[in-house]
Amino acid sequence: MTVRHRDGAWSRYSAAFPVLLAAQFALVAGAMIHGFADVALSGGQKTAVALVAIVQALLVLLRASPILLLLSMPLLALRRSTPRVVSLAALWSVFILAEAVLDQYFQVAHVPLGADLFGYSVAEIRTILSGNSPLDPRSLLQLSLPLLVLWGGLYWRMRRRNGFGTSLWTTLLLGAGLLAWLVPLPTGAGMLKDAAAWDLACDKLAWFSADVWRWSRGSAVVVQAAAHATSVADPGELPLNPQFPFLRTERTPDTLGPYFSPTPANRPPNMVVIVVEGLGRSFSGPQAPLGSFTPFLDELAARSLYFDNFLSNQGRTFGVLPSLFGSVPFAGEGFTSLGERMPPHPGLFSVLGQQGYHTAFYNGTDTAFDNERGYLELQQVQHLVDRRNFGPGYQLNPFSEWGYPDKELVSRVLADSADMQTPFVLAMQTISMHTSYRFPGQDAYLARFEQRLRELRIPAAQLSAYRANADIYSTILYTDDQLRRYFDAVAKMPWYANTIFVITGDHRLPEIPMGEYVDRYHVPLIVFSPLLKQPGRIRAVSSQLDVTPSLVALLSHTYGLEQPARTPWLGTGLDMADRFRNIHQFPLQQTKTSAPEYLAGRWWLRGGQLYALLDGMHLTAAADASARDWVARRLHRYEQANAIFMQKLALTPDGAAPELVAYQAAVQKPEPIDGAPVVRGLSTESVEVTVASRGVQLTATFSNRDAQPSRAFVPLAVLTAGDGRELLEFSGRALQLPANGHQQVQLILQRPDACSSRCYLSLFPSDPQTGKVVGQGRYHVPVDTDTTAGNTP
Repeated sequence: MTVRHRDGAWSRYSAAFPVLLAAQFALVAGAMIHGFADVALSGGQKTAVALVAIVQALLVLLRASPILLLLSMPLLALRRSTPRVVSLAALWSVFILAEAVLDQYFQVAHVPLGADLFGYSVAEIRTILSGNSPLDPRSLLQLSLPLLVLWGGLYWRMRRRNGFGTSLWTTLLLGAGLLAWLVPLPTGAGMLKDAAAWDLACDKLAWFSADVWRWSRGSAVVVQAAAHATSVADPGELPLNPQFPFLRTERTPDTLGPYFSPTPANRPPNMVVIVVEGLGRSFSGPQAPLGSFTPFLDELAARSLYFDNFLSNQGRTFGVLPSLFGSVPFAGEGFTSLGERMPPHPGLFSVLGQQGYHTAFYNGTDTAFDNERGYLELQQVQHLVDRRNFGPGYQLNPFSEWGYPDKELVSRVLADSADMQTPFVLAMQTISMHTSYRFPGQDAYLARFEQRLRELRIPAAQLSAYRANADIYSTILYTDDQLRRYFDAVAKMPWYANTIFVITGDHRLPEIPMGEYVDRYHVPLIVFSPLLKQPGRIRAVSSQLDVTPSLVALLSHTYGLEQPARTPWLGTGLDMADRFRNIHQFPLQQTKTSAPEYLAGRWWLRGGQLYALLDGMHLTAAADASARDWVARRLHRYEQANAIFMQKLALTPDGAAPELVAYQAAVQKPEPIDGAPVVRGLSTESVEVTVASRGVQLTATFSNRDAQPSRAFVPLAVLTAGDGRELLEFSGRALQLPANGHQQVQLILQRPDACSSRCYLSLFPSDPQTGKVVGQGRYHVPVDTDTTAGNTP
C-alpha cells in the first residue's frame, strides 16, 4: 500500500507539470506583449525575441524541476484532492510570482534586477520605485493570468480520475531537468539585434540568480587579489605601493589650456559643474541615434568644447560624485558605501577650497541616498543644500518621493546666485530624469514632445515606441528647458564672464531601450565658458575620472593656482584629439554589486569577454587571446590595488590637506597605450563618397587583418540626417575575405528628400542574420548633397 502511495505521488507530478509549463508560457506571453510596446522592433526581430524568451523560460523551468519535484512530493502524496491541489498550487505560485515580480521590476527599470538589490536599503528601494507602480490594468492582467492558468489548470488536471501522468514521464522530466543544467542560459543571444532585445528576452529569474551567485563569491576574489598584490601587469611595471597603491606624482597635462583666454585682472575663474540625472548621448547632441530631445544643450554644445565619445564610469548614480569630483576607485560597492571609513583625498572641491574658493552643492533630493552627503562633507563642501534644508517657498514633486523637481532646483540655485562669493566652485545635481518621470505641468511638455517628434521627422513605424515612453521624453525636454532657464538667468550675473561650466550625465537612463551595451555609459560632456577662444568637437575617448585632473591642471597651469604634488587619481586628463582614439585605461562598474569592467586602449573587457571599441562607440566581440590577456592583466592590477585600498582604507598620506605646488609640465602621450595589441579582424579601410542626381555612390575597401579567413559579413550603410534621424539603410551582398585579404565594394543609395544639404553616412561590416556590427566601421562621414562629389579618406 505504501509503495502504491509513493508511486501515485510520483506519477501525479508529470500529470501536473504541463499546467506549470502553461503558466510559465502565459507569463512569457504577457512580458513580450508589454515589452514590445516599449521597444521599436521589426516583425522578424519580435519573433526572434519571443523565441529566445520561450527557450529561456523552458530551460529555467526544467532546471528548477528537480527542486520543485523534491518540494512537491509530500504535497502530491496527500490523499484528499482539494488539499493536494491547493497546497501544490500555493507552492508553485511562489515560483511563478518570483518570475512575475522580477519581470514587473524590469518593466519599471528596463534593466533586469540582480545583486544590486542588496546594494540599497529598504528606504532607498522605496524611493527608487516611488510613483512607479507597474500595477496598471495591463500589468495586473499580466500578473494574474499565469496564476489563473496555474490554479485553474491544476484543479482540472488533478480532479480527473484518469490523469495523464505516469512514473516514466516523471522520471524523464527529472532527467531533462538535470540535463538542462548543461545548456548555457544565454542560449539564443546571437539571434538578437541589440542589448534592449536581449534584456527583454532573457529570463529575469535566471539573471537574478546568476548575478547573486557571482556577487556572493566576490569577497573571495577580493581576498585573493590582495594576497597577490605585489605582482605586476607587464614586464618592467613597478610593483604596487603596499600602503597607497593608487598614489602617484601629479603630472596631468593641461590639455584644456590652449582653448581658454586669460581672465580679467588674472582672477581665477569660477567653476559650475552640472550633473544631469540620466543624460545619455543616444538622445542628446548631434547625430543622437534616437534623435536629440535636448534642443538647448544642442545649442550650447555648438558654442562649447563638445566630447562625442565620453563615458561615465558607473551605470548608476552611486559612483558619479567620487568619479567626477575625486577620480577615485570604486572600492567594493562604490566609494561612498564605505560610509565613515571613506578616507580623505584631494578632489575638485577640497583642492579649490584650500585655495580660497567658496564651495557649494545643490540637490533637490535627500543626499543621504548613496551617501552623497557623506562624500560631500568629506570633500569639505561649505554650503550644501538638499531636500533637508531646501528652504520655504518651493514645491515638492507630488508624483515622486525624490523631492524637488528640476524647476524648483534651478529656482533655488538662482536664489543664491546673485550673492555668490567669488571665486567659487558650485555643483548642481538634477533628479527629474528619473523614475517616475512625472512632474507638475507635464501636459505642456507632452505637447512639446509631439512637436519634437515632428521636428525630428521620426518615421511613422517608430512613433508607437516613442509614444510608449512619452513621459520620459517629455521629462528630458523639461529638464533641458530648466537648464536653458538657468543659463539665461546667470548670463546676466556679474560673475558669468569669468566662469567655466561643465555639464555631463551621471549615466544614461535605462528606461528608454538601449541599442548597445555601451549606451549605458555613453554620456555627453560639454565644457562651456565665455572664456573659450572657440568651440571644438572632440572625438577622442575620455571618462569622468579624467575631469577633475584636467580642471585642476587648467586652473594651475593657465590661471596660476596650485595643484597637489601627488594624488591617487585614476584619471590622466581629457584627451582633446579630434579623431577617434582612446589613450586611457580605466575601470567601469554598472551597479554597486557588479563586477568591474575595464577599458584599455581600444579593448573593453566585461565578464571575461573581450570586445573592441569601434568608432561610433560600438562594441564588437573579439576572439584575440593575446589582447584579452593584456587587458585582463590591467584589470587584475586595478583589482589588486583596489583590494589593498580596501584593506588599508587610505589613498594618500596627505589626507585632506595635500601639499600644493605650482603646475609641473607634462606631455600627454599622442598615441594609444604602449604595448596595446592592435585591433584585428574585419575593418572598413576607406570610403569614397560620390553624390550624383541618381543617389549617393559609395566605394569602400574592406580588409581582414587576421591570419585566417574572415567570418561572412554584409556591408551595411546607414544614412542619417544632421539631427541624427535615420533616413535609410542599404546592404550589399554577403562577403567573406581571405586571410589578410581585402576587397573593394560599391553601393548606391537613393538620396532621400530629407537630405537636402548635409547628411552623415556610417558604413560597417555587419552580421548577415542580426545586423550587428562585426568589425571596424566608418561613422559620421559627412555627405554634402548640395555638391556633385566628395571624398573622405
